[in-house]
Amino acid sequence: MRKKAEEEKIALEQQFQQTQRLESLGVLAGGIAHDFNNILTIILGHCYMAKEDYDSGITDKEHFQKIEAAGNRAADLCRQMLTYAGKSPMLQTQVNLWLLVDEIVKMLSSAIKKNVTFKLNLKRDVPEITGDTAQIQQIVMNLIINAAEAIGDKEGTINIFLTKTTILEGQADTDFMGNVISAGRYACLVVSDTGCGIDEETQKRIFEPFFTTKFTGRGLGMSAILEIIKSHGGALQLASRPGVGTTFTVYFYLSAVPKIAETAPQSSFLHLEKAKGTILLADDEEALRIIGSSLLNAMGFSTIIAANGLEALELYRLRSDDIDLIMLDLIMPKMGGIEAYHELRKIAPDVPIIICSGYGAESVEEVINNDIYARFMIKPYKPEEIRNVMLEMMNNQLREGASI
Repeated sequence: MRKKAEEEKIALEQQFQQTQRLESLGVLAGGIAHDFNNILTIILGHCYMAKEDYDSGITDKEHFQKIEAAGNRAADLCRQMLTYAGKSPMLQTQVNLWLLVDEIVKMLSSAIKKNVTFKLNLKRDVPEITGDTAQIQQIVMNLIINAAEAIGDKEGTINIFLTKTTILEGQADTDFMGNVISAGRYACLVVSDTGCGIDEETQKRIFEPFFTTKFTGRGLGMSAILEIIKSHGGALQLASRPGVGTTFTVYFYLSAVPKIAETAPQSSFLHLEKAKGTILLADDEEALRIIGSSLLNAMGFSTIIAANGLEALELYRLRSDDIDLIMLDLIMPKMGGIEAYHELRKIAPDVPIIICSGYGAESVEEVINNDIYARFMIKPYKPEEIRNVMLEMMNNQLREGASI
């Protein structure tokens, strides 16, 4: 009887967990659809006004800027989802944290209601952290926006403090879940507000995907923020009292060798001379083949296009002497990117191959991990980014070939 009761208990627990998973899936789908539909409304609205040439007071350039901004928002949402799922490849760079925070505050202060006062104390001797700039920006923006919304229409203050700190072995510092924060050097970012505060029950739920106390969707919100912090080897603390305010403290791990942040931002992408070479581009979506080919041609490359991996393989067999690099979409009919990659490697061990996908890199990295002539790039990528990767791969291939 006891064994049967135990089995029934386990079955009920499994059924309950499955129900929770289905509920979470519904919440995720609803939140994603809400945010993407908002983004699509912006894009389609600006496209319609530009196409119909309405005298809306907005120039064509401004229409394109708004469309680009909305497209970047959609890309950020996809990255949030992949981050939450643990499938987002990080673009590791050195991040000047105090400069990044200062720029975000300046940008948001014009959009946030004037009843909110910002008080900043950003120590400039904080070393750069190693991480993904876009993801770090997402953390800072989310914390500031949430703080402003917690203040609402009343007078309030957002205090933002940045300093470096050291947690010693045996020191009793813990994160919001009670886990001990590893000893080491950290850049410490504190965002506190004098808003409505968060009760204990809500504190337990704010890290659930798409959880919100508001009627409007806020994307993956704090759940994605927490995953980003974890992926950067950091930790998060939360302190809040209803009617008093909330304080979030984020610890970003610092490497053993300190590198003091620069006092000015690095220059943006430098426009170099036009590229040369022929790219075999394989994608099953015609619209992507058209825009991809146009972008590559504008950069100086010549292009040969294929609608799937099998067609790309046949074209390479016919024109291998003309092709300098192959760009394959991951998911295609007849023959996908991975299968095409394997077939191409049988006849061309050292031709540079880039596999592209809107999915995470895990399914590809295991295949190309030890191939110095292969790379993975997640969609959407910036034109200058793909151009630089292509030139780097082709130059590496030439150097390796010359050394043999």
